[in-house]
Amino acid sequence: MSISYKTDKSFSKQQIADLFAFTGWTTAQYPAKLTNAINNSHEVISAWDDEKLIGLISTISDGSINMFITYLLVLPDYQNKGIGQELMKRTLSKYEGFGRQILTTTISKLGKYYEQFGFSVGDEGVMFLKDWPEIDDVKEAR
Repeated sequence: MSISYKTDKSFSKQQIADLFAFTGWTTAQYPAKLTNAINNSHEVISAWDDEKLIGLISTISDGSINMFITYLLVLPDYQNKGIGQELMKRTLSKYEGFGRQILTTTISKLGKYYEQFGFSVGDEGVMFLKDWPEIDDVKEAR
């Protein structure tokens, strides 16, 4: 198994729908909207086994302070092989220095998974990773 990672958004509506369906996401029922959402994400990193889309992470961002992880999916047959971790590491490195890196999860068992990347649980399943110093550059410059 040779996994490759891509940052372009060159996948079909069917590939996206299949990935979401096979990982149990109900949004797979809306392939056009789902594809539009992924294509309009700020960043997308996908994982491939040859020509097969096996994983994906996407974010939305204001480009400076806030980044939200909207999706992290890996096909069940490829889970527990470090693919999700690699997708997270690549994504977090793109947003290093952002004030807030945020994801939401309603599945409590996933909280522990995300804690390994520095996230901590906030209210109602929201997890935060603050990646900047307490002193704002503007205040420091005064």
